[in-house]
Amino acid sequence: MRGLARYAAGSVRFEVTGGRGERFLNACVGAGIPVEHIHPTATGYEATVPLRDYRRLHPFARRNRCRLRVRERYGAYFALAAYRGRWGILCGLALCALALALGGDLIWNICFLNFTPEQEASARAMLFEQGIYEGAFQSHEALMRAAGELFIESEDYGWVTLNFVKGRLVVENTRRERPPEPVSAEITNVVAVCDGIVRRVELAGGYPGVVSGQYVARGQVLVSGMKLNSYKRPMYTHAEAAVWAEVENTYIYTQPLHGTTLLPTGECESYYTLYLPWGELPLYRSVDLSGASQRRVLRRPAAPLGFHLPVLIEELQVRQTRQTEWTLTEDQARDIARSRVLDMLRTEFGVYELLEERAETSVDSGALTLRLHVRFLADIGKMVPFPDEMRPETEPDTNSQKNE
Repeated sequence: MRGLARYAAGSVRFEVTGGRGERFLNACVGAGIPVEHIHPTATGYEATVPLRDYRRLHPFARRNRCRLRVRERYGAYFALAAYRGRWGILCGLALCALALALGGDLIWNICFLNFTPEQEASARAMLFEQGIYEGAFQSHEALMRAAGELFIESEDYGWVTLNFVKGRLVVENTRRERPPEPVSAEITNVVAVCDGIVRRVELAGGYPGVVSGQYVARGQVLVSGMKLNSYKRPMYTHAEAAVWAEVENTYIYTQPLHGTTLLPTGECESYYTLYLPWGELPLYRSVDLSGASQRRVLRRPAAPLGFHLPVLIEELQVRQTRQTEWTLTEDQARDIARSRVLDMLRTEFGVYELLEERAETSVDSGALTLRLHVRFLADIGKMVPFPDEMRPETEPDTNSQKNE
């Protein structure tokens, strides 16, 4: 603190040469001038006095015919002397203070808590659509409306809050606790979606109507949701099962040997736009969209050296593409056609196990046609509502169901 006070007051180190140096020093001390750090030199001596007392030395120097020469200046007064007369700095500080005073509702930084990177990107895009971003003026109504939109649009949030404190907007969410799904009480049947030979039944509910090794046809009931008890009374339940069966089918796919595809060239241009408190500032003259191109918009806050500014940077990435011709060999076309057939199989049945396949190919008019006969193991069961026409007219006996 003592050093800081000395720096604020300022001091001057000077050299005394010629005349009656000792009498000059005694006169200064007698006048109450604090002379410190006195060191002899070849022609006299050096000393230090506070800045406020330096001008009082000259009368005593003239009386004793001494010459004073400044050797060093120390303190805030001399450090700021270079900025005297530069009114632009003072005006800038005044404008900055005015901007801070008037920018109480200006968003400088948006902080996301309990958000994954994907959720943060989605939330930032939604807030931008609501007019909430770095560099925008906020209002309580807009924040409440944006919080409601975030909560409604996503099923992952139990609650969303937007808190604005001193230029910083904090977006926080709580995860939604998903209750366990109740067991369905709907009366259903499990029917076959195609012909096949049953290999195993993984029963979760209902009354099985087929056994392993049995051939079933499309639409046949595999697991029933109704059964008659010993008193010939119907008992209903929710039928659910995975019925794995051996299925044979033939798929046909045609793959062209020649064609054109839109492919990226690897060239990418970025166009930047600054969103400032008083409007948008594009940093480009025009966007070049010559030819076919792919576009992507990225938004991030301006934070040089970690200091957040009330500015949002929008980057428009334009990737150039062009039409490219391609030609396939018969082997390449056959592999692509087989892959497409297996994709069709996966889309229809989900998980499956391929047991056998036989392929027949033919080439005609610049295209290869693949006829693939496959034998595979898959779940052919499909859960459907129990038909009303199969329900008997008499109501089931609850007591008999319990006894059964």
